[in-house]
Amino acid sequence: MRHQIDRQIQIIEFPGFHYANCNCLLIEDDVHCLIETGFNESELEDLQKLPVQLIVNSHGHSDHCRYNYIFPESKILMHPSEHAMVSSGEAYLKEFAFDKLVGQEWLELFLQAMHYRPIQVDGDLQDGQELCTGRCRFQVLHMPGHSAGHCCFIFPEQGFVFTSDIEFSEFGPWYGMVHSSVSDQLSSLDRLAAIGADYYISGHHASVVRDPGGHRLRAYRNIILERQRRVAKLLYGGHSTVEDIARDLPIYRRLPNPKPIFWAYELMMVYHHLVYLEEQGYAGHDGHTWFPTKTGISAEQLSI
Repeated sequence: MRHQIDRQIQIIEFPGFHYANCNCLLIEDDVHCLIETGFNESELEDLQKLPVQLIVNSHGHSDHCRYNYIFPESKILMHPSEHAMVSSGEAYLKEFAFDKLVGQEWLELFLQAMHYRPIQVDGDLQDGQELCTGRCRFQVLHMPGHSAGHCCFIFPEQGFVFTSDIEFSEFGPWYGMVHSSVSDQLSSLDRLAAIGADYYISGHHASVVRDPGGHRLRAYRNIILERQRRVAKLLYGGHSTVEDIARDLPIYRRLPNPKPIFWAYELMMVYHHLVYLEEQGYAGHDGHTWFPTKTGISAEQLSI
């Protein structure tokens, strides 16, 4: 499904949610450009007829790069922090920590489910970089947290930001990779709020998000803080390892299927919350053992 939002720009919307697909932008200009290639398979025939010269990927997750390979003549741009992850299936799995957290029998199944293909990146995206396709100009916003090199793209003349995996879902932000970060995710959301865009185009779910008062963005951000409070309560209540805390499911609350995959996500996101508590001065660790650093108070008294 496509929506024309500007003379040169269309949203290629993927209805619903699927882990191997996302919403994309098509810019038909002097340079034909795709931002993301996780579109529906039904779009393949029409898009292959276009002279797509440039592919801009917000980050290296396969649902955003799925069909890069069908445009062999296109130049592919991605933040340098993502290059290693897209270089091989082994590197991709390591960035999810699946080499340590998931049984061997799941690894190939995961790559197949994500339609993983190695990607040769041709150039870098950097914060503040301006890309011009002719009449259309947009700017790169490095917005890490979800992944180390996650980027958004601001279209100043059109008044919107393509937010990729800052996607306003009820579940909230996802930061379950080795180089994800709670503090980076919070900073990225604060930066996005300060821009004050007319509207956002999300990488998943409903493509166009209007939030003039910033209520949805604040609610989305507050989910991180709610998780932080749950993790802190478990730590200050005597749980001392990532695994012990994760068993209470402070992130997912209930694990979706396939459970081994989502258990790995839970572990990684709990770990990143503990790191953030450490950055705040509320936690420390000795090897795999974590402990509170504020004694004589409860988790509810922490300024989270």
